[in-house]
Amino acid sequence: MLHGRNETRVAVTVRRCYPVLLAVLAFAVSGCTTVGLGRTALREGRYAEAASNFETALGEHPQRTDALVGLGIARYGQTSYDDAVAHLDQAVRQDPKRADAQLYLGLSYLQRGDEGSAAEHLREFRNLTKSARVVAQVDDALRLMRTEHSLSPASRHFIAMSLESVMKSEQALQDARWGYAQWPSYGYDDRIFSGWRW
Repeated sequence: MLHGRNETRVAVTVRRCYPVLLAVLAFAVSGCTTVGLGRTALREGRYAEAASNFETALGEHPQRTDALVGLGIARYGQTSYDDAVAHLDQAVRQDPKRADAQLYLGLSYLQRGDEGSAAEHLREFRNLTKSARVVAQVDDALRLMRTEHSLSPASRHFIAMSLESVMKSEQALQDARWGYAQWPSYGYDDRIFSGWRW
């Protein structure tokens, strides 16, 4: 008899809590989904759509650093450098170790012509990256920024494009390595099959 009463209490509790649990889950998933859609749009160069998704995510969760960074990068892609600086600066204050935020904050300052602030954030980015190729590119950019008295808009654009390009190339390489590592090994020793992944 006591056992049956406990089961009834559990069932009632679950029924009462179920809508709340579903609401919490839906709230969490909606924020993640919106940020994910923003990242996809950003990767594909659809900056207006990316910005809209990140703004929606920030409306629901104003302190999401990943959404702030995404919105800042989308604004950078739209050449709205003042907006990019505002969002990326807020993201860096929340998480100074975000390499992508440091990079794009430096690039945004560079495009605005504030070479001192650009150099500061590019050095921070340099200290956070582990890729020797990216570090060498940042060093070259910083050296060029120091040797030129005042960079022309074309020079600033060239430096920004080269840094963004090497970073995207490095990210694609890391994604490929990660994707390749996910394939199972079937133990074939035959050299014909050794490089294949199904």
